[in-house]
Amino acid sequence: MAKNKKLDLITLILFGVLAVSVIMVIVGVCIDWTSTTTTASGLLGGGSNTETAKLADWAKANSDAKDGIDGYGAMAAFAYITLVLAILTAIAYVASKFVDISVMKWVVVGLAALTVICAVVAIITTYTFCDKYQADIGIASAKTSPAAGLWLTAIFGMLAGGAGITGALKK
Repeated sequence: MAKNKKLDLITLILFGVLAVSVIMVIVGVCIDWTSTTTTASGLLGGGSNTETAKLADWAKANSDAKDGIDGYGAMAAFAYITLVLAILTAIAYVASKFVDISVMKWVVVGLAALTVICAVVAIITTYTFCDKYQADIGIASAKTSPAAGLWLTAIFGMLAGGAGITGALKK
């Protein structure tokens, strides 16, 4: 049964926010996830070099490693879970506006809250992963840090969750 409600401006804005958020989370998962900067002291000629890696690059390295890369599994899992939950939040929100099912509002709130939580955990697991891959041996050092992909995924995952909760609880 379709609802006879008109879609108001706030609902349309929230649809837009959810759509943009899902697109940006997808982009975030596909672009550079980490950045590693190696720096050599003057004894080695000096200078630094920065290399970036996508989640897909880490997945290949993880599968090639004999025992896997410590911390990769949690980092990747929460990145992809955030993506899936953002998509499900958007779908559930749209469905809740057109289908008259009383529990749908709480499904949207639950999915949206999980999206926010997973986005925060994606940040934590990525920082934990990056901290494991630091080195300083005096004449050279390497520092791995999160790149743009994490931030797009996390920020827009949280934005999707916030929009879903706002839209579901709006009167």
